[in-house]
Order: sequence, then C-alpha cells, then structure tokens
Amino acid sequence: MKRSNRLVILVGVLLAVLAFVAIVILLNQREPTVQEEAPTSTVLVAMQDIAIGTPVTPDLVEEQQIDPEAVQGIPLTSTTAVSGQPALFAVPSGSQVSAETIGAATQVTVNIAAQLQPGEKAISFQVDRVTGLDFLVKPGDYIDIVFAGQVDVVQETADSAANPDAAAPPRFEAVVGLEDQRTVKAILQDKRVLYVSSTRAIAPEPVDADGDGVADPEQPAQAVLDSVIIVFAGTAQDAEVIKFAQRDLAEVGPLTAIVRHLEDDAIEETIGISFDQLVSEYGVRIPDIVQQLNEESAP
Repeated sequence: MKRSNRLVILVGVLLAVLAFVAIVILLNQREPTVQEEAPTSTVLVAMQDIAIGTPVTPDLVEEQQIDPEAVQGIPLTSTTAVSGQPALFAVPSGSQVSAETIGAATQVTVNIAAQLQPGEKAISFQVDRVTGLDFLVKPGDYIDIVFAGQVDVVQETADSAANPDAAAPPRFEAVVGLEDQRTVKAILQDKRVLYVSSTRAIAPEPVDADGDGVADPEQPAQAVLDSVIIVFAGTAQDAEVIKFAQRDLAEVGPLTAIVRHLEDDAIEETIGISFDQLVSEYGVRIPDIVQQLNEESAP
C-alpha cells in the first residue's frame, strides 16, 4: 500500500514538472511586444547653401523623415518636385526646401524683404493683359522693362538761336504739328520678379439660394482681371525711372514686361524706337504727296 502511494506521488510530481516546462515554453513562444514607431513626414532638405535665384534641382536637395510638427510651410515630399525652379529666397544648408521656396504655393502673406539681397529694393509697376504677357509672369522670372510714351518734338527758338551770348541757356519750343510723338525704349534689363499680385481670376463660390444642396443654374460671372502688379528687385535709381514712367494707378500701358531666360544675364544695347528710326533703320515708307492732275484739256 505504501509502495502504491509513492508511485502516485511520483507520477503527480512528474506531471507537475511537465506542466511547468510546457508553461515556460509557451511563454517563450509569445511574440515580443512591438513598440509603435513615431509618425514622420517626408520633406526636402538643402544639401548645400542655395542662393536667391539659384535653380533648385534634385542634386541640391535630399529627402528626410522628420517630426510632423517640425514641417515648415507646404512640404515637398520628393526630389522630383524640383526641376530647376529659381529659389525665391536664400536657403541655408540643412534647411527645408518647401513649396514656398520655389513659388509653388499660393501664399496668403509674402515676405518680400526675405527675397531681397543686400542693396536691393522692392519696386512695383502695373501691367495689363497685353503689357503683362497675358499675366503669365511669375515670381522668380527675370524680366526687361520697356517704356512707351508720347513726347513733343522741340526746336530752339529763333531768339535763342540769334542770341550772341554763348553762355546764355538755350530755349526751346514745341514744333507745331509734331506734338505727342511716340517713342519706345528698353529702360531696365535683367530684373528679378519677387511677386505678382494675381495671375488668374478666382472663381466665385457657387450660389445655392434655396438651400437644397444644388447650385443655382445661374451663377455670378467670374471676375475678369484687367491689371496686375509686378514687384521686382532693383535699385533706388530703378525706382526713380519706374516712378517717372508710370505716375499713377490710372496709368496702365507705358511699361511692358518682357520675360528672359533664367541663365541670360546679358545687357543688350538698344537704340530705342521713334518714327525716325522706323524710317531710317527699318525701312518704313513715308507716303508721297500725290498730286491730282487736271484731266480737262487746257483751252
């Protein structure tokens, strides 16, 4: 009887040991707890200093993962987003290159001062659809500015010409019949555009007068732009030239914007154009005086 009890106890101990071993094995087979990774956002970062006006190409930037709270502006998430667009402001090495950097975002506020280099001034002028290239000028472009105006042809007065005093200042008078003669000249060249007030009219919100969730068939007409403001970087002397050429807001047309290639920084010498140059340099013909002959025979 005692021998039978010992056997039962031995079997029970053996089963307990086996159960313990099984529990240990099961615990070791549990998958390790995976710690959730913190969320990140992809941005482009400058690999070197990028100066104002420098074409931003894929070799100048790299993709990095950062904390979403550290994202600046509207992020560019791939190097394919840049293809040579000029930088509107300087970007130090290691800083983010955002959509605002290359003018690919509609900005509510624009920091003009950040786009200026030392010694530059921000200067504005107004253009219409024709003189503003159909409003296709955009920040980062380089432009030339052409002036067209009316001038009176003058000549020295007879009294001034007959004055024997060589030190006397000459006096001039308008030539009758030659008032308001047109003259055209490129006055500024290779100027960097900082800002354009608008490039396209904003479509109005759909009107739902009866509140049924369906827009009314008759909607307000889309606003039509008739002029925009172009802001460019220049000097104080440039500002004086622009102010003289375009004196007030109501004066649109004297100045025309001409877009040039980003890598073209050559200053072209021009002679300007008046009717005299059209005749002498471009061969514009002046109509001859036609004398009507009397067809009746003389008596």
